[in-house]
Order: sequence, then C-alpha cells, then structure tokens
Amino acid sequence: MSHDPCASAPAENLDLVITNAKIRSDDDALYNIGIKAGIIVAMSSNLQDLGSATQTTDAAGRWVIPGAIDSHAHINQRADEYNHIPGLGPDDNFAAESRGALAGGCTTALNYVQFGTPSLLDSFHDGLAAARVQSQINVMFHGCLMNMGQVSEIEQATKEGMRTFKIFMPYRGEEAKNLGGIGSLNHAQMREAFAAIVANGAQALVHAEDGDIVDAAMQTESTAGLDSLAGWERSRPTIAEGDAAWTALYLAEEAGCQVSIVHVSSLEAIKARKALGYPGAALESCVHYMVLSTESVIGPEGKVAPPIRDRSLSDSITEAVLAGDIDFFGSDHNEWPSAAKTDWETSKPGLPGIGLMLPLLLTHLVVDNGMSMEKLIELTSRNAALRFGLEGKGKVAIGMDADLVVLEEGERVVRIEDLHSPIDYSPYAGMTLRMWPSVTVCGGVVVFADGAFPREDFRGEMLNDRFRTAPVLAV
Repeated sequence: MSHDPCASAPAENLDLVITNAKIRSDDDALYNIGIKAGIIVAMSSNLQDLGSATQTTDAAGRWVIPGAIDSHAHINQRADEYNHIPGLGPDDNFAAESRGALAGGCTTALNYVQFGTPSLLDSFHDGLAAARVQSQINVMFHGCLMNMGQVSEIEQATKEGMRTFKIFMPYRGEEAKNLGGIGSLNHAQMREAFAAIVANGAQALVHAEDGDIVDAAMQTESTAGLDSLAGWERSRPTIAEGDAAWTALYLAEEAGCQVSIVHVSSLEAIKARKALGYPGAALESCVHYMVLSTESVIGPEGKVAPPIRDRSLSDSITEAVLAGDIDFFGSDHNEWPSAAKTDWETSKPGLPGIGLMLPLLLTHLVVDNGMSMEKLIELTSRNAALRFGLEGKGKVAIGMDADLVVLEEGERVVRIEDLHSPIDYSPYAGMTLRMWPSVTVCGGVVVFADGAFPREDFRGEMLNDRFRTAPVLAV
C-alpha cells in the first residue's frame, strides 16, 4: 500500500475507475478514482491500490471536478403553445434538457416547480413525476410562493421533502399574466411566508426587484419606445434590485429565516448584505451578468429579468465574484424558444443556459481571470451543496457522491447544434470556450462522453426524497 494521503483500503469489483485525474492545484500527482454504487470509495496515485473495475475512463492528466449544481433552473416551465416542438412538451422536456445539462457538466439541477398553477403541491407532484421518468440528471425541486394559498401549503410540502421556497417581488398585471400566471407577495405577506418557512425548518429564495419601481420605469421606457437591451435594462434599474434586497434581507433577519437573493445582477444586493451583516443570507448570481452586457449583439432573445447590465457593471460583477461576494451560481435556464422572443414588449424574459453555465464560468473565471479551480468548485457545486443540505456533493473525495466531470482545454466555439438542447438559439453563440466537459459521470455512471450519451436508460436521483418525512400524496 502506498503512503498516498488520498489512498484508501484496496477496493475490489468497482463499477468505474477514472484514471490519471488531476484533482488539486497544489499537487502534480495524478490520481485514480474508484467508484462503487454511485459513491467514491477509493482514491490513490497508485492504480494497483484500487483493484478491478467493470469500466475504466482515462482522464489523461486532465482536471476532474465535481459535476456542477445549477442552483436555479426552470426545466418544465413550459408554455402549451410550444408543446409541439420536440423537447418542449410534457413528455420529453426533462429528457431533452437533462441531456443538454450533462453535455455541459451539470449533474444536478435545483429546479423550480412550474408556476402558474393554483397549488404548490400539485406543481411539485407533477414535476416530480415527470422528472422521475425522464431526467438523466439529479433534480431537487424549489417551491414557489405566489399567493397565500401556496404559503399555507408549506407545512405539507416540507413533509414531502421540499426545503426551499421562492418568493417573487416584482411581477404584477400584464407582465405576470404574460409569464403564465406568476404572482408576487407584498411585504406583509412576505413576513408571513418567512415565518412559515422558519416554522417548518426550510429556507427562502427571493427574486428581489421592487414592483413599484419596475412598474414606473417600465411605463417610461414603453412610452419612449422600448427597442433595445439598454432600454430593457433601464426598465428594471439597479435601484429596484437594491430596494427589494434590503427589504427581503431585513424581513428575513427579523424572522430568523435563511434567505438567498437569487440571480443578483448588480452590486446593490451585495451592498445590502454587507451593511446588514445578516449571517443567514446568501447571494446567487448568473454567468450572463458577467459575460453579456447591453453592448452584446443580441435582440429580444437577450431579454431576462433582472436584465443584462452595461459593460462597466458586468465587469464589476466579475470583480465582486473574484472578491468572494457571491456564494454560488445558477443558470436561470428558461424554456422559451426564439418564437417567444420576437419583440421587447411582449417577449418572455429568460435565457437558456444550463449546458453552458460551467464551461462559461471555467473560461471566464479560471482561464481569463485566474481564479483557482478550488474556488471555482466552491462556486459551481460545493457551496450550493452545503447551503441546500446536499453534503455528499461538490467534492472529489472518498465517501462523496460520484458526480464528476473530466475537463478538456483548448478552444471551442459555441454552436447551437452542439448544445443538445431543444432551444433553438443561444445568447452565447459564437463565443469561444477555453475549458469544457469531455466526460460527465452522474451517480457513478458515465452518461456523457465525447459528444455521445452512452446510457440513455440512466435516471438521476430525485433529491427531495432525501428530506422526506411523510409519504407523498397520490399523484
């Protein structure tokens, strides 16, 4: 037996061994990773320490990192008028989008239940049933609280394994209707929601944009003729994010509620957290707030809420991430095809991106800005795993879940046809990646390798099951 600090006792009859893996910035040694029943059970720089294996994958000296945890996805947030498009219907959406996720090194989606339905529980049951049958990635569902009836369902939802609930602040009127019936809580209702979340041992997520400011700014821009990324950005100014973040963080602290401000697009939520100093607060951002700007050559397909900001602010977000002011990343992946993104007034906000989140972050933060791989891993998997109770994920170590990605380095241009997604456009098309996944392992199974999906029969874990304390109601 070697004196390797990673070495375990010899393991026999392994399911998979990944050989010659780089796993540390401060270590030139290459390690062999032994996997059994979806768990990393052995690691050593000496392959003989690991014993036999059914399958072997050679990392050839390349980085092996944990699969990304996308903390913010909207798979299955569909519109019926697009059900006829392959991959965007109820029977194939999770299947199609999970393929795209795996191709991009994402092995776990923290995915929102479909909004627009009266019952939180019904949305949860429907989404869970679809994901169980179709999804090749792990899925944990976030709940959404859009009215007090849904707040009243929190207790039962937590018994069925839900531990996170999103509150919206900006959506009203025609905008809410256009998004399929989305709704926001007022401040008094938010207080009640935070109290119910705390009482049931859960956490809150908040879309922080103040509805009054957004409504007024949107009316001004609409009257002037909304026709550009810059105009859309002005319709949802950073002050709206700051005002709402301050309110949400303050009310959450008063309630003692763990809260994450999601898709942070400006410095305002960062300022608010620092000023309040509430240790129960976390901040999530998205790659599009760094690599896209109002100068990007995209039309209504670039419409997202909060909006893409000007170049100086997107550069400031990168600086804030490098300084440690953001805790984890989500893609905010949305399901709208280009047919839903034809004009600035009525286009549905949201961008596709679950399959590009990890490659773009690797390229932008590690290659272009010198972030360590260890810090990148924290932002793309480990911090979200710890925040949301998935302790077995986000680390390459013995005893951890075998969700792993082998990385390739070089130059690769983003092409829509390579994304394995049913969405027919990408705001990132034409960008050059410097680092991307070549092999993805989920649950100890090689599910993506060099452009192919060798295990179409594989299904990911439904992670809400880890938190279940009562039987699921009949679906």
